[in-house]
Amino acid sequence: MLEVIGWYISIFLMAATPWLELLVVIPIGIGAGLNPVIVGVIAFLGNALPVFLLIYGMDGIREMKWIKKWKERARFRHDVQQSADKEKLAKKQARKEKMQRVFDKYGVAGLALAGPGITGIHLATIFAMAFNAKKRKVVLWMNVSLALWTLGMTAASFYGIEWLANLFG
Repeated sequence: MLEVIGWYISIFLMAATPWLELLVVIPIGIGAGLNPVIVGVIAFLGNALPVFLLIYGMDGIREMKWIKKWKERARFRHDVQQSADKEKLAKKQARKEKMQRVFDKYGVAGLALAGPGITGIHLATIFAMAFNAKKRKVVLWMNVSLALWTLGMTAASFYGIEWLANLFG
């Protein structure tokens, strides 16, 4: 029993970690034999909590003195690095431009729905806040997006793993 609880806690923590997201976590949990519904709910909560904290903590973060100093240093490094590492900078800029196009064309809803597939929900949230979207709208659409992606990934993982088990079982 304790081992199963440990798995669910791990699912929550991995889902809350940027870059792991529910696209990776849900298949891991279902592949480990855990209940797909519980895995989906825990992965959703693990992703939603940091999103909520990002949205409502962004103003406080922006006003911290060390963040302002860090931004100044980052701008200086950016200017120096611009000539040194053009390929890396070009990829970063392309990703930012892609998110900006999605935001300009589809608004917060489009960014939220596309976010997990393009950059991950946490980075999509940061982009939405950086584009000065309204907090309530960001919370609503990020959670709708997370719910849809969770349902889709849970179903795909469950039926995909079941199909593979039947194929090789």
